Amino acid sequence: MIINSDKKFLNRSLAIIIFIIITYLLFNRVDYRWDLQRLIRFIFYVQDNNLYLGTLIKGLMATIEISFISIFLGIGIGIVVAFGSLSPFYSIKTICKIYILTIRNTPLMTQILINYFVVGNIFHINGFWVAVFTLSLFEGSYISEIVRGSILSIDKQQWLSGYALGMSRIQVLKKVILPQSYPIIIPSLSNILVSTVKDSSLLSIISIYELTFEAQKAVSETFMTFEIWFMVAFLYLSINIIITILLKLLEKKFMRWRR
Repeated sequence: MIINSDKKFLNRSLAIIIFIIITYLLFNRVDYRWDLQRLIRFIFYVQDNNLYLGTLIKGLMATIEISFISIFLGIGIGIVVAFGSLSPFYSIKTICKIYILTIRNTPLMTQILINYFVVGNIFHINGFWVAVFTLSLFEGSYISEIVRGSILSIDKQQWLSGYALGMSRIQVLKKVILPQSYPIIIPSLSNILVSTVKDSSLLSIISIYELTFEAQKAVSETFMTFEIWFMVAFLYLSINIIITILLKLLEKKFMRWRR
């Protein structure tokens, strides 16, 4: 185990060193005058002896807020649709299949524009909630397939054993099937959450206050194209790495609890 840990550490260290070298070489070949001092004010700035967050960090916080609200709503939608897809009622199953087919086979940007200009105007919904609504529906369609697939992966004998004990279908699902499905569902949800954070960048097309939108404004004001977009990439990378690490820890803790 110690040898494997050392190998992983060495491999990761080597990958980081190679990345730094390649980045340095690329920067040297670009005929561009970097202005990192001006970039700092988009991260934080001092005014009247008080420290304030810059627009990029505020945009990042808005991105995190939208992403987490969307993923929680998406999980709810995904679970309901997954159960509906497994329903014995043909009409419910058909509605769920149409929803999944429609959402998963149309571009997210198209969905954002339709919901903003059509649904938002009809029901007088502001841009923030249109963004959350769209991301929730989009990610919910993928979550539903994860939940449905994990349920179907459980041996049918588990269902029969539950029925033999006098349980109803819902009781078997709740007490027997779902607890065994969690180890399959949780790792996949980390990918969905990371995807949600990245997908939120498309919301800039409807002028939603988030990281990419703030970056576009900053570039138009300062023409610091390289500095701004490299910083944006770093911020997205950082938050997604943190999310991945936290969910990995949660997964390990859950697996220990299951044992």
